[in-house]
Amino acid sequence: MAAAGWLRRAASAVALPRMPSGLTIMPTPPPAPLPEAQSLVLPGLGAAIAPAMELMAVPKKKISKYKRGLRNGPRALKPVPVIVRCRCCGRVKLPHFYCCSGEKGNAGDSSS
Repeated sequence: MAAAGWLRRAASAVALPRMPSGLTIMPTPPPAPLPEAQSLVLPGLGAAIAPAMELMAVPKKKISKYKRGLRNGPRALKPVPVIVRCRCCGRVKLPHFYCCSGEKGNAGDSSS
């Protein structure tokens, strides 16, 4: 128990920092608490709404699929033009489609 009293006296005897002019720096007091937020009372509900709850925007009417499609139409994915030339014969073909199976020269010519 004697050690606890010694620690308490040592903690209370901590010196405040001094400025070069010899004045002591007093610690700043904590800021004053902010006043309580007022609650919002709506006449139809009869109860107070918590101040943390925020009112959000709500659409007046449902937007039909047609109107939504008109609005989002320009944002749709566009088809990418797919033009691939065969590496062997140079013909235009769709990707991943068979052309000449890698035979050089004319694909229609079968002379030996």
